[in-house]
Amino acid sequence: MTSVSTLDRFSAAKCPVRVAFVGALPGVTLGKQTTSSRFGQVGVDQMQPDALERYLYEFPDGADLAVVFVAGGSAVPESVRQLRARQEFAKARVYVVGVPPGARVPGWAETFDVEDMLTSSILEGEALVDMIDLGLRAYHSLVRDPLYTDYYLDSTFNRIFDWFETTRWNWKEIKLDELNPELLRDDERDYLMEAAIIEFGTLPGAHNFLREWEGETSFSSWALQWGAEEGRHSLVQARYLDQLGIKVRSKHALYKREPYPMGDTWAGTLMMNIISEARASEYYRRLAADTNEPVIKRIWKLLGRDEARHCHAFYVFSKELCDGNKDNQIAALKMAYIWLADRSEGIKHPAGHFYPHSTSAAGIRRIEKLVEGATDAADHRVTTLVRRLAEDDSIESPRDIKRKLRSLMLSA
Repeated sequence: MTSVSTLDRFSAAKCPVRVAFVGALPGVTLGKQTTSSRFGQVGVDQMQPDALERYLYEFPDGADLAVVFVAGGSAVPESVRQLRARQEFAKARVYVVGVPPGARVPGWAETFDVEDMLTSSILEGEALVDMIDLGLRAYHSLVRDPLYTDYYLDSTFNRIFDWFETTRWNWKEIKLDELNPELLRDDERDYLMEAAIIEFGTLPGAHNFLREWEGETSFSSWALQWGAEEGRHSLVQARYLDQLGIKVRSKHALYKREPYPMGDTWAGTLMMNIISEARASEYYRRLAADTNEPVIKRIWKLLGRDEARHCHAFYVFSKELCDGNKDNQIAALKMAYIWLADRSEGIKHPAGHFYPHSTSAAGIRRIEKLVEGATDAADHRVTTLVRRLAEDDSIESPRDIKRKLRSLMLSA
């Protein structure tokens, strides 16, 4: 068997992803490396159980222990205990080899996160290559998610779910048959049409979230909730317009179906959405306060509350990325500066920025003029969130964001 001392920094650099075989595994014949479609060349290490502790202790920085095959039986192998006692190897996929055919899976397999219990015959011939590949696929799925948690209910999505779900409004709260058209101003009718069209933009937004966060589970789960809730914003305003005899054309939704470029960083994308949601919330809030028509007042209040909730949720996920991570702080602050420092061309909402051919692009700029001062109020709230993400109470303006960015980048 390969001596543990041969896993030096040179071999780790050549094959940074490793597969280990611990104990006597009959029929297993291996070289010092194998090939994986996901990781390229993968190093293979073999050792006796009494050498595992040293192997783990001396495991080089920058290398990844992806899969471990351990000789065992019905009792917990000590090698499994040693491995799971080290948090840095929590994502390594473990297979216990040597159980009798048809044996029940013992309870400790789940306790120690054992991927599977195998009979010795499974590792004979080409089947061994297939099992290694299966383990590497499982490991690859875990390492793609930088916010992976060992237990599903520990994810950020689960922590905010109850709050998000219990503050959702019910369609029964909307009484469209009670609206009074005589109380609705002409400019409010125009805004309703613009808002219904603009809200179509959340559909490709949801598509992009799932593309950009591919391989991640927590935020992706929330993005599904967000997309479903945002989709109601177009629908309820279009139904209100229908009561007025005004039809919203489907083309406005189709204009936004083409995918726009994915963001470079998750933190930057989340900051962009913090800002757009904060602004949308403020616009709806002010429109609700200004209208005299009770049904649309109720709708706009609910939509404004929705957008505020979304803003907070985006912030929670952004904070998770930025805490203790300078690169993510820089990415978030860069996006904040881009959006907050220059509003000469209007709100710069994604619907207008990414879809200039859409009729909603000009509509967004008209909305900003319709509710004067709303953008300033929203951006003031955003600045408060930026202070928290940057952990700097001195940030009060885009100039301060630029100063903080310079400081972070110089110390990176």
